[in-house]
Order: sequence, then C-alpha cells, then structure tokens
Amino acid sequence: MKNDLNFMKMFLTMNTMTQRENTSVKDKVISKQRIVFATMKKLIPGWEMPSDWDTLTDKVKLKRLTDLEKIV
Repeated sequence: MKNDLNFMKMFLTMNTMTQRENTSVKDKVISKQRIVFATMKKLIPGWEMPSDWDTLTDKVKLKRLTDLEKIV
C-alpha cells in the first residue's frame, strides 16, 4: 500500500511539474483526479468517488486533490 501511495505522489508531482502556466483549473482537476481515483480504486475494492464530487466547483476539487497530495 505504501508503494502505491508513493507512486501516486510521484505521478502527482510529475503532473504538476509538466503542466503549463496557463493550464486551466478544470484540466488540472481532470489530470489529478485520474491519478488519485485510479490509486484509490486499486487500494480499496469497491471504492467510489465522493457522492458530492460532481456538485463541487473545480476550484474546490483542486484544493481537495492538492491537500491530499500534501498529506501522502
């Protein structure tokens, strides 16, 4: 599990480093979400994204994904 989280962190870091300055918030969310959600599905069978995820703004989603990146 620790290795999976380390890989997630590494991919999130590489993702951040390779984004252009003018990358939209929506595009940042999409790329980070793909990495985080895939990792969660691998680690926790039957995992589903938060039920309110689709109602959140992209700024809130990005903050949550970025906060998660800091604690891993």
